[in-house]
Amino acid sequence: QWPLAGVSARAMLRRLVDEVFKWLPWTPTMQVALLSVEYDTADETQREQFLEDFRSRIQLTYRSGLSTPLSLEGGKEITSDSGWGCMLRVTQMMLAQCFVSLTLGRAWRYQAARDLAEGSAYKEIISCFLDVPKAPFSLHKLVHGGQRLLGKEPSAWFGPTSAARVVGHLCDSLAKGDAGDGTEAPSFLKGVACVAFEDGAIFKSLVLEKFAQGAGAVILLVCRRLGLESFNVTEYRAGIEQCFKLPEFQGLASGNNSTSAHFFVGTHDDCLVFLDPHRTLPGLESVDAITGESGLLPPRPLPLRWASLNPSICAAFLVRSPEDFTGLCAKLSEGALGEVFEVLEKVPSYASPAEEATDDDMVLLG
Repeated sequence: QWPLAGVSARAMLRRLVDEVFKWLPWTPTMQVALLSVEYDTADETQREQFLEDFRSRIQLTYRSGLSTPLSLEGGKEITSDSGWGCMLRVTQMMLAQCFVSLTLGRAWRYQAARDLAEGSAYKEIISCFLDVPKAPFSLHKLVHGGQRLLGKEPSAWFGPTSAARVVGHLCDSLAKGDAGDGTEAPSFLKGVACVAFEDGAIFKSLVLEKFAQGAGAVILLVCRRLGLESFNVTEYRAGIEQCFKLPEFQGLASGNNSTSAHFFVGTHDDCLVFLDPHRTLPGLESVDAITGESGLLPPRPLPLRWASLNPSICAAFLVRSPEDFTGLCAKLSEGALGEVFEVLEKVPSYASPAEEATDDDMVLLG
């Protein structure tokens, strides 16, 4: 499932070690920061609260047997994203977390009787990611956006930057009413805007413009390369670690230092905590098919050591007003966070248009 061309023996060994480490029994026993909520997991009660919180996140994974296949050049069709769609699924999970925060709130915890009821807000969120072309952020929509914006064929690998670009484009299309024939978007998406920052710099004018145009909330997707061949732990760990304590922070799209994309939602001592998209399940193609057996609930938290984090990342933030955004910018400009992020008033006149920017795929991850 992984592309082997150009992958060194050392990288393959790292990949093997990370995979083994991922599936070893792991129990949190120290302080955890999970999307702005902190737990002392040395205390059994708080550990159970942390696990309930983690298991309430939305997990989106590889799917197969899609009724509407993805078409390749030459006429070939594929009906699964297994082996190549992990970053697209991670990006879906990051968006899903934004929508949970927006509609259900951070205190929400999954309850089957309530959340699986017809017309529930939970099901509305999941409907955005169904494996059908009419879902606003479906695999089909993401792949089609990759074709139009980046020339990526179905089965091509995405990095966090390319995935963020596509999401920004899809959000703009929804706002303009040209998301495509038959697109079915829940009402909560009205007034939600998204800005993708591809080179680490946050331009305040772009976000404030969205609010001026009537947005009720703006998702920021901030892409960075935090190291050349590996994540620079010494320089950037403290800043990324602080992100997980911010109420505006909605998770991190990245991966390990070989070839797997993960959705990171927390930190614990020398590890990050993540959800894993690398499980293939049957396509989820209707709201009626959403059940407790749909594979949407992560069974357990998985750890990744900081030294194994891929240097290419996309951090998601959600702000609900210009004042919220101004406050976030102040936080991101100080201390360790200021080592990771750069906040500027507006796009410099010499900056290239986003459409001409080069894709920044992950190190050893497409």
